[in-house]
Amino acid sequence: MDSGGIPHVLSYGLNEMAGVSYNGFSISPSTGTANVLPNGQIRFALPNNALLDMKSSKMTFSVKTTEDVGARLPQASQLFSRIEVRCGGVTIYNGSNYNHIIENVKVNMGVKKVCAVTGHKDFLDGGTHTGKLLATNKSETYDAELGTDQALFAIDLGEFSEIQPRLIDTSLLSSLEILITVNDSKCLSIVKASTAGVRGSTPSVTLPSAQTGFANATFEIIRPTMFVNMYSLSSGSYAQAVRAKMADIGYLSLCYENTHVFNQSWTGSSRFSLSAQSLKRLTAVFRRKTAVSALEGAVPIVGGAASAISGKGAVYGMYGSSQANGQGIAEYQTAGEQYSLPTAEPAADASKENGECFHYDTAGGVNLNWKIQSAQVPNYFATVAEQAELTKHAYDVEEFGKARLMAQYLYNFHAFAIPLGLPETPYDKKMISGLNTNSTNAFISLESAGSNRDVSNYDCYVLACTDVILRVGAGKATEVIN
Repeated sequence: MDSGGIPHVLSYGLNEMAGVSYNGFSISPSTGTANVLPNGQIRFALPNNALLDMKSSKMTFSVKTTEDVGARLPQASQLFSRIEVRCGGVTIYNGSNYNHIIENVKVNMGVKKVCAVTGHKDFLDGGTHTGKLLATNKSETYDAELGTDQALFAIDLGEFSEIQPRLIDTSLLSSLEILITVNDSKCLSIVKASTAGVRGSTPSVTLPSAQTGFANATFEIIRPTMFVNMYSLSSGSYAQAVRAKMADIGYLSLCYENTHVFNQSWTGSSRFSLSAQSLKRLTAVFRRKTAVSALEGAVPIVGGAASAISGKGAVYGMYGSSQANGQGIAEYQTAGEQYSLPTAEPAADASKENGECFHYDTAGGVNLNWKIQSAQVPNYFATVAEQAELTKHAYDVEEFGKARLMAQYLYNFHAFAIPLGLPETPYDKKMISGLNTNSTNAFISLESAGSNRDVSNYDCYVLACTDVILRVGAGKATEVIN
């Protein structure tokens, strides 16, 4: 028997949902079909009379970059800085101007996956997604050949795509509008001397260097289109259940996360205040100031091959073999995707060519600790191993999605997070359990200690993840509770 005392053979009929139908729609932006430049905005008006699947509804697009400057693209989500959702002209999800950082951290943690086909998961050195080799100084671009009339990439709606319940009855809401802001051109990488030789040729890729003289390199988002997946139920059972719920308590609740990002120059500490009903997690990442001030070359990922193309092809050795040509797989990331522990040694400007940038061979640490209303959380300054373990605990994962070595964690994918709510899994019903700071406007700070700190060359980004409740009442009335 099940928990209700009804035998399964009899309860089968009670689980039946009849008259389910599916259809998908392609929506053109209300801002027109012209190419969208950096810092530009794309708007979509969503259908208003069906069950909308927020998780699988995505925007597809292609990308055009400046020609002949060695431009390379980051992950697709990094091309967009903000996602905002409005209901009847009122913002119900205001997102953040650093949505690309929020998305990147989730991928690094392993709580979000990137499709290698449509998400531009990997940094591409000598070839494009469409199979074409990139000759000297050529840029990675997708406005010709297959990309002449095709959209090649896709992104979801960020945190709003994780709304629960996943299916939203848009007939209960005023008109929904999605606003997506394009990132600035500094999210690109400008690489040097990529001659795109074939395997077996002379080594020919020296990506860690930045191409010079192309500070104005940029990109455009072309042919943005949103496709939405929608359902309908002819039986009317769902609509009746929703109306009964709203009649009983006066409203229907929808829950989703909204991450506030606080950005400060790192001076050894970072301080801000926040008032929220449910603060569920705090995360800090550090990015070199040069990543936002200038276009840079590719950043090597620790443990990858020092030479991308060798005379006999790559040798798949141990991850630690990071300085021998041909050892391991050559992997890179853009400067905007790199988060590092702010150490004095290795220095922020240490050479990427000879690998000194990830030589963590100096005594002395950079230990970190959070303070909430002057109370330490945790009650000690965390060392690098403790930072890693606390961060995994905060994101409820057993291993990081990207980092495979301590040096990779420290140089390429560092983050320091603490949980302030109960653990959740993707299969749990949404639960509000974070720290309530509504009545206190809590002052929160990130503190550091240790003899190896760099307090001049990094920016600190604090990601404060909060739970939001959207209440929908009769007559399409809405209330947002932060």
